Amino acid sequence: MSTGSLDRSSRVALHALLIWAPLAFGAWDGVAQTVAFVVVALAAAAWLAAGLRAGQLEWRRTPLDLPVALLLALVIVQLALGNRALVAWALAPAAPVTEIAARFPAPFLTIGSVTPRQGVVSVLVFAGYAAVYFLVVQTIRTRQHVGRLVRTLLTLGALMAFLGLLDYMTGETWLLAWREHPFSGRLSGTFVNPDHFAAWLAMLIALGLGWLVARAPDRRRTPSLREWLSVHELREQAARRYVPLLGVVVMAVALVFTLSRGGLVNLVVALVALIVMLGAVGRARRSLVLTGLLLTAVVAYGGWIGFDPLLARLTETPEGTAGRLQQYLASLPMLAEFPLLGVGLGRYGDVYLRHQPLAHAPARVYYPFAHNDLLQLAVELGVVGAALCTFLGWRIVSDLVRTHLGGRGACPVDGGEGEEAMRSDRYSLGVATGALAGLAGLLAHSALDFSARIPAVGFLAAALLGLATVALHTRLQPGHEQLLSGVTTVALPRPRARIVGGVALVMLAAWTGGWVYLERVGRAESAMLEAPLPEAAARAEAVLALDPRSSDALVARARSRQGAALVAWESPPAPGVDRERAARDGLAAARADLRHALTIAPSNPWIHMDLAWVEASDAVVQGRGGAEGLAAALTHGSRAIALGANSPLFYAAMARLAYSMPELGLAAAREAVARDPALLGEMLDLYRPLGLTEAEWLALVPATAVDRLELAVLLEARRLRPAALAAYRGAVAVAPARETSLYRWALAEALGRAGASAEAIATLREAAAADTANPELERALGAALARAADPEALDHLRLATSVMEARATATERRPFPVRGARLNRLVSGLAGDLEHLGRYRRALAAYLTERRLWDQALPEWRALVAADTRDADARFGLGLVREATGAADQALEDYRVAVTLEPRTPRYRKRLADRLWRSEQYFQALNEWRTLKAQAPRDLEVRLALARGLEKIGQPGDAYREYREVLQLQPEQPDADRAVARLEGRGR
Repeated sequence: MSTGSLDRSSRVALHALLIWAPLAFGAWDGVAQTVAFVVVALAAAAWLAAGLRAGQLEWRRTPLDLPVALLLALVIVQLALGNRALVAWALAPAAPVTEIAARFPAPFLTIGSVTPRQGVVSVLVFAGYAAVYFLVVQTIRTRQHVGRLVRTLLTLGALMAFLGLLDYMTGETWLLAWREHPFSGRLSGTFVNPDHFAAWLAMLIALGLGWLVARAPDRRRTPSLREWLSVHELREQAARRYVPLLGVVVMAVALVFTLSRGGLVNLVVALVALIVMLGAVGRARRSLVLTGLLLTAVVAYGGWIGFDPLLARLTETPEGTAGRLQQYLASLPMLAEFPLLGVGLGRYGDVYLRHQPLAHAPARVYYPFAHNDLLQLAVELGVVGAALCTFLGWRIVSDLVRTHLGGRGACPVDGGEGEEAMRSDRYSLGVATGALAGLAGLLAHSALDFSARIPAVGFLAAALLGLATVALHTRLQPGHEQLLSGVTTVALPRPRARIVGGVALVMLAAWTGGWVYLERVGRAESAMLEAPLPEAAARAEAVLALDPRSSDALVARARSRQGAALVAWESPPAPGVDRERAARDGLAAARADLRHALTIAPSNPWIHMDLAWVEASDAVVQGRGGAEGLAAALTHGSRAIALGANSPLFYAAMARLAYSMPELGLAAAREAVARDPALLGEMLDLYRPLGLTEAEWLALVPATAVDRLELAVLLEARRLRPAALAAYRGAVAVAPARETSLYRWALAEALGRAGASAEAIATLREAAAADTANPELERALGAALARAADPEALDHLRLATSVMEARATATERRPFPVRGARLNRLVSGLAGDLEHLGRYRRALAAYLTERRLWDQALPEWRALVAADTRDADARFGLGLVREATGAADQALEDYRVAVTLEPRTPRYRKRLADRLWRSEQYFQALNEWRTLKAQAPRDLEVRLALARGLEKIGQPGDAYREYREVLQLQPEQPDADRAVARLEGRGR
């Protein structure tokens, strides 16, 4: 194959890569990623083969040669240094544990990557980006090459944006049928994430605007509109020139409907950068016109489609921004812990869990990215890497912008100095400024997201940087292109060419084989993680056959071995079977797997916790206990907490591991509950068998009023009344001043349920004195006084009702204005209707009814029924009062309604049946008793009433059977025994 053919093959591969990556979901994972990086290798191999064929290798020097080489050297050094210091800490010998969290021995100065095995992929991705940049610089040499690449990118962008818009507006998923992960409600094209699609589009929009500037004619006189329309040649030129503008508009509209806030920032910064750079070279007017046309078209078309989704998305900005800022602040300590070389390229997520705040749900959500690539690079590369990245950025600005656009300074690769280095031709300036504006926008976007880590976005950014480098270091006159920067030429005579070719072939095979291997391992690990539990062990063995250093597979196999060991230990004794030995061998194998996994991923807290449970199981099997016996288990538990300091699950696990050491275990339980109050019930049930003292129960939760209130509620539900009352009192002791009356009310209600009426009354009097005219305090005090038969109760119940009546139209009717969802939930659990007048009127009506004050009770029950005609209790109470005042028929109707509304409330139906019987409606009464019998088969009162009724209406056989069933439930029941004897004629 000729040199020219090989050169063309390299460019074709480069074009194929830039097309494939966005179409293949961004080439972010799996086969799509592997294919993309194999194509990078093929493009590089074709370029190298062309040089070998020509007998010399030409390297077009660029201002980024040195910084990129230094960054590649740094990440290789990171992999070489590895994580030895962290492994030494993770596998250090166990010692008795006295603190929940182990000391994390930071700062680390000799760690290159906390997880080198996984870091290899990130290094290869970075190398791929660098390769794309250099391939563009080395193979895109002429104006035709530049134009072809730009047109390819813009055509692809416009086509994907158009199909994405159709998909978004019509829901016709067949338009992008190969897409795997559609985002509901947001335009994402073929990308997994709409924000990444927005970043990709924004760069192409900036490039497109620059391309329009590059293709603008250098005419002294602009033809009139009449000339444009009448002259065929001018019409064709205008069509060719402004068709790209249509594509740019389509891409801009698509970007808007990705609803990406970072994408909009990206676009705005890119447009501003484009105008500023073109203004610096005296060509701002056309860029302003193009930008105005673009914005006008986007606003017009977006207004037609509707901006509501975008506006709704933007209203989420404050909350989303707060979450991002919280993550950024939480990430800063990582800079101090790994200051020199960072945590390793791509390994941010392996350490972030140590600092992940509670608001980011560390027990459920894994953050592999900082959502700020600039911060993440600093964390991953340390001070050295940050300096090198700054050096790279300085080289871009200093050479491409300051020297070649501004005419100040000298080009570091012999591209001229001062005004001689300035580029003045419209074509070069348009392409370069468009590409650089796209990169400026991506830089701004990278401060808000991780789009650059998606290969499709990274490849495009590298290609744009390469285009800017070519445009500003080459005189792109058609057919007379001239390279203006230095070239390093290496002669390759045949013997040397063979050696270089052989080495290159080996490297190509290693690169391709490495990516294919990583894809196979990744696919096998995914299948293992998705497999049912019985198949996990076999899948883990299959992964380990491919990659003996797969930490996920080692953990999966360890869990399987631990499970088998415990099954053997818990199995019934059998002749010739040494259960202890089988269990110990299985646990030893699991321990070996997990320790091996920690050499690979020493900062993974889940592996430490798995190892802690293996050690705890081994302690049980061998009969070890106490601080010495559990040292190994507790050591790894404390290391897990050190690596996941805000995850409640690790503290809860530590509470179980340290169960036999209550001082340490209760401290861990308290930290777990502080981070996730939902764990409190589980911790209560865990420590309940130990018979904790009241002080120890209080120590189980943080010393806040709401935590102690929830503790009290849960203890009372478990019938641990003395401990519950102590917790209620503890809540009152630490309650904020504005909420003291609420906690005193909760304590008093609990005291009333415990039968301590005197203390309840005293507590409520104290609360009511501090919070006057509080209707719930008055109601509760009235109820407590009523239980003590104190006539003062009526005054407080009337006051509670009158206060709530006065608040009927108020905006805030709650007696305790609660702030906070958790406290509100607890108060609702104690009394869910505090803001309803019916609660207070019902208490008054019930008191008046119990005291037989019928005339006063009647209007209260009537008011309750009028307020809610479906209130069964109010209907029943009204019936009781009407019956007592002689309105029997009305009472009977009220009882019927109450039963209809709540057919499964026994007292309503019993009263109805009794009233029906007394009014001689025997068969209806019998039907009600039969229903009651079906609902409560063991209710002897109902069964006896039914039997008597059957006997009364002349059905002795049925009555006899009912009496016999009563005797089966309660032998020698006197009434049933006499009735059976009478019916049998025995006379008793």
